[in-house]
Amino acid sequence: MNPKILHNLTMIPFFLFGIIALTMGISWLSHPEPWLLDKIANETILNESFQDLFKREGNDNLPLYLTNIYRFFGLWVSSTGALTLIFTYLTRLGTPLSRALIQGVYLFLLLGATYLLYVYIPNSHFKYLAGAFWVLYVISFWSGIQLNKFDN
Repeated sequence: MNPKILHNLTMIPFFLFGIIALTMGISWLSHPEPWLLDKIANETILNESFQDLFKREGNDNLPLYLTNIYRFFGLWVSSTGALTLIFTYLTRLGTPLSRALIQGVYLFLLLGATYLLYVYIPNSHFKYLAGAFWVLYVISFWSGIQLNKFDN
C-alpha cells in the first residue's frame, strides 16, 4: 500500500480521538447538569433516580458536588483531546517513536475505559463510542506497522 495512505490511516484516527475528546470534555464543562449526559447508566448504578436522590435529607449539596466532579472530568477529557491533537499535529506521527508513544498511551486508555464501561456501566451509550475508538485504533495500529516497513 502507498506510504502516504498508510501515514494518513495512522494519523487520522488520532485527530478524530482528539476532536471527539475535546468536544465531549467541553460538553461536560458547559452542561448545567453534566451527570445527566449519561443519566440512564448513572441511575442504573445508583438504583434510583436523581430526583429521588436529591430529595433525600442531607443531599442538598449533592448537585453542586456532582457538577464539580463532572467539571473536573470534563477538564481532564478536553485536556487529553487537546494534547492528542497537538501531539498529532506537531509530530504528524512521522516517526516510529511518535507512533509507538501515542499508540501505547491510547492502548492503556482504551483498555482502562473499556474495562470500566463493561464492568461498572454496561448499559452506557458510551460503549458504542468505545467500540468505534477500538476500530479506529486497530486501523491506526495496523497502518503504523505497515508504515514501519517503509521507515527502515
